[in-house]
Amino acid sequence: MSDEEKARRHAKLYKVVTTHTSHSWAAVLIKMLLGQMGLQGLARQTPYIPREQLEGLYTKAKKRLFLFDYDGTLSPIVKTPSMAVPSEATLNALDKLSMDPKNIVYIISGRDGEFLEQHLGHLKNIGFSAEHGAFVRERGASEWVNFTKHLDMSWMGEVEEIFRYYTEVSPFLFISTCSEFVVATEDYW
Repeated sequence: MSDEEKARRHAKLYKVVTTHTSHSWAAVLIKMLLGQMGLQGLARQTPYIPREQLEGLYTKAKKRLFLFDYDGTLSPIVKTPSMAVPSEATLNALDKLSMDPKNIVYIISGRDGEFLEQHLGHLKNIGFSAEHGAFVRERGASEWVNFTKHLDMSWMGEVEEIFRYYTEVSPFLFISTCSEFVVATEDYW
């Protein structure tokens, strides 16, 4: 392949890579897969299980694991995050569910442990995963385990160096956010 052909192909691929986030790549891939299966309309729907079947499976199970997301599941989505608190009925249901020795119940949240303790800490038979899994409190325990304490984050220096290099080349080439990397080209601006 000639140098000109290599450069042309590289430029075309580079443009695609730098104008699509990981979310857009994933969305396109899922859409293609679902399209192949003829299930594109079901991508965001929870599968329906008839109540009788669900009750039968629940009764027969020797162990049951329940993982509940906090925001939007146990509490409503609201404009002011501090106002997202579970209802009394939700708290009673969680307490009852967690009292069954066959059930293991965990609350999974992006919120911090202090917030979860404040609103759900009285439920002693429930485990918690806070800050997207960075901290876990086992059911019945009072202490939180910090899973980030011993993470090897040495790779971040290399990534930062790459971002610094490309920022010097073109200040609008890369933008980063705290939870994910978003890539934008000068054309974006």
